Amino acid sequence: MFELLYNLMSFAIDLTKKIMRRIYQFAFIALTFWSCSSLKTIQDSTPSIVLDTVEVGSDNIYHQYRASEKHIVDILHTKLEVSFNWDSTFLMGKASIDFRPYFYPTDSILLDAKGFEIKEIALLDGLGRKSKLNYTYDGLIIKVDLEKTYYRKDTLSLSIDYVAMPNKLKSGGSAAITNDIGLYFINPTGEIENKPRQIWTQGETESSSCWFPTVDAPNERCTQEMYITVDTIFKTLSNGELIFQTDNGNGTRTDYWKQSLPHAPYLFMLAIGEYAIVKDQWNDKAVNYYVEPQYKNLAKRIFPHTPEMLTFFSEKLQYQYPWDKFDQVVVRDYVSGAMENTSAVIYGEFVQGDERYLEDYNGEDIVAHEMFHHWFGDLVTCESWSNLPLNESFATYGEYLWNEYKHGKYTADYKLNNDLRAYLNEARLNPKSLIRFNYGQREEMFDRHSYQKGGRVLHMLRKQVGDDAFFKSLAFYLEKNEFTSVEIHDLRLAFEEVTGEDLNWFFNQWFLSPGHPILSSQWNYNDSLGQLNISIQQTQEGGNVSEIFTLPIEVAILDNANKISYKTIWLNQRTQKFELHFPTKPLLVNLDASKDLLLELDQGFSKVDAALLYQNFPQYKNQYLALNILKDDTSEESIKVFKDALEHDFWHMRYVAIKQIEPLVQGDSSNTLEKLIRLAENDQESNVRSAAYEAIGKFYAESFEKSTFEKGINDLSYRVAASTLTAYYKSKPQEALSSAKLLENEDNATLLRSIAGIYANNGDEKYSHFFTQHIENTNGFSKYQMIQLFGEFLSKQSLNEQKNALPLLFDLTGDELWFIRYGALLNMISLKSSLNESNEKLNIQLAKTPDSNELIEEQRFISSMINKIDAQLTSLKKTESNETLLKLLNNN
Repeated sequence: MFELLYNLMSFAIDLTKKIMRRIYQFAFIALTFWSCSSLKTIQDSTPSIVLDTVEVGSDNIYHQYRASEKHIVDILHTKLEVSFNWDSTFLMGKASIDFRPYFYPTDSILLDAKGFEIKEIALLDGLGRKSKLNYTYDGLIIKVDLEKTYYRKDTLSLSIDYVAMPNKLKSGGSAAITNDIGLYFINPTGEIENKPRQIWTQGETESSSCWFPTVDAPNERCTQEMYITVDTIFKTLSNGELIFQTDNGNGTRTDYWKQSLPHAPYLFMLAIGEYAIVKDQWNDKAVNYYVEPQYKNLAKRIFPHTPEMLTFFSEKLQYQYPWDKFDQVVVRDYVSGAMENTSAVIYGEFVQGDERYLEDYNGEDIVAHEMFHHWFGDLVTCESWSNLPLNESFATYGEYLWNEYKHGKYTADYKLNNDLRAYLNEARLNPKSLIRFNYGQREEMFDRHSYQKGGRVLHMLRKQVGDDAFFKSLAFYLEKNEFTSVEIHDLRLAFEEVTGEDLNWFFNQWFLSPGHPILSSQWNYNDSLGQLNISIQQTQEGGNVSEIFTLPIEVAILDNANKISYKTIWLNQRTQKFELHFPTKPLLVNLDASKDLLLELDQGFSKVDAALLYQNFPQYKNQYLALNILKDDTSEESIKVFKDALEHDFWHMRYVAIKQIEPLVQGDSSNTLEKLIRLAENDQESNVRSAAYEAIGKFYAESFEKSTFEKGINDLSYRVAASTLTAYYKSKPQEALSSAKLLENEDNATLLRSIAGIYANNGDEKYSHFFTQHIENTNGFSKYQMIQLFGEFLSKQSLNEQKNALPLLFDLTGDELWFIRYGALLNMISLKSSLNESNEKLNIQLAKTPDSNELIEEQRFISSMINKIDAQLTSLKKTESNETLLKLLNNN
């Protein structure tokens, strides 16, 4: 009954939302039409900007309106002349836009332009002379009256003189791209010490129109020129080639960048800062690395193997890297991980660090991802955000291809398995089609389906058609669709053209339908018939997940001579039985033997099966699966497997063996300690060294020698130093605390987190300053983790200390990042709960001694704190927009 009521309620709510959305759409169309007819005048003054009512990132009916009016035009070329006012954070711009009507005759043009002050709009003739034009502007879209009707063979040039004011926009964003105002001034007044002044842009998804007028859609493309005027102390970067620089004689310089090949507006970029530029080269093209000056000598490690990747991808795809150059730049306070702007990739500051940081962090995957986009995304672009996997799935699979080539199949499959796990975590809550047209906001497309699932699907497509056909199909797809926009069927048709196969079943199942197969299997052997019987059930269900998947499953059969035979079976029913001739009873039957399929598979492996799996199937996923089945097992075979894994050639096998080392500790304690010390001090991989120190602290605290601690704390890796400090605290807390004090000023989030964990566990009031200082000075997820540990620390403090912490927590609930607000909110709620418990205890005590002034005063103090927290929570309910936080607030 409850479920029925819940479903009815959900249906009613959804219906109400749809009705209200439709009413809003019709109202807005009516309003827009009215404004366009009544405000047709040359506007020389600042227009009325309605940014308080419509978010720049929302998917509303602007694009529908543009289409219904048939004012769609094809932009051929964009020339921008830009300069900047750092104090006001304004961009002063002049845009010259060459365009033509697509098909229908038109007497006007619509351009996306978010939050501008329009100075003048004019039509340019062939001699560059201006004719002022009438226009209307609502703060988001300019409608320009062209004063006569033009046809699809006509080419026009429009001049727009404007001021962009990004910081006046009401920003949106998502988990993937946390802000969408398009143009960002970092430390514009220079008041933040040790932080560079920078300007940079982020165009994806439709935020380029926050700093220049355009048709802001992924299926638009044009060539570009950009004249960037800056103070002479700054370096600039944009798409294409730097053609020349002009010293203006007034302390400024104008740099002229030219992009001669067409690309989508969301890929336009500029970056400005006091950079060191480290020059490299690939073939005859420039490869430059823009880093902060202190990292100049580490630039090639920050962007590792860049020229080699360009060669590898060009050869693998049988399509030469097409763009003028390949530059990479690091910016502060970036709103995403990295962005594949054509020939000029932007990265967040997380890729940049000193030698110790780079010992832990390797940027190869992200460089490979953004570089692969230059074929899949920049050269051939998704036609709509619904087709985003044609960009992001390929870029994710580019990481696999690079790792497979450079580091081998174990590394590639390890990361492919991580992708599977990431996708499954999301899919269990909300399975979706890869290509989908029913999203609420386009930013929702940037999820673990578009990236991780899509990469796995491409891997299966490769296995389905074979390597030669896969890469020949990709080459054909790129050649056929270069410099155009595509949808999923363009990819399918390219593969069908090359292979001659009908691949509708594959694309319908994996790109156009949600979910994945969940299988369970059993087998038995009939001695008299010499027959292996395999039964497989597809158990996936719920929502709109496909009932039945079609799968080619590779079956590996291990006989009693340790020989493996391979057969392929096709699964296409909910429950299916297969009868295979096999001369003797197998030792092990392993379905999906190479573990290339995207599925969840339960084969009911026993501990004995897992040992056989590890010993006879030397592929990453098989051995990783075996180690997890054998976890905590103390049998002789398991001990043998874990001893072997500790010596494995691939680092993650050693790492997993250390994480599950308790059976070895129990069975062979002294030898295991010896191996852990050796791994801690000598392993080439910092993850392994770190795990080894953690294991020593956990299982051998009494044997943790100071000499071993000193080697760990002075390790080149910050990660290892942090793990060593945490582990040593379990053995000798006072010595570890003394060491932590000496390391407080280290500029590394991992190490500082370790110190915070120690201080939170210790709980001494004197460490309060450490938390307040580092919460203020850290950013992003590191700040969130510091806030979490601060909450643990606060739970051990006096009422006065807790009261003193409230202003900091209240301030953090106003942070622009939702997860920072979330961390602060959790601390406030936890603190309130603790105070309520204290209040209840005081009530019991007061019932016994009602005249105790001390207890009465303490209760007043606690009640005052609870009231302050409640007031803040009430205020947040009115201002908070994040759904997760609102749910948390409404439950408290």
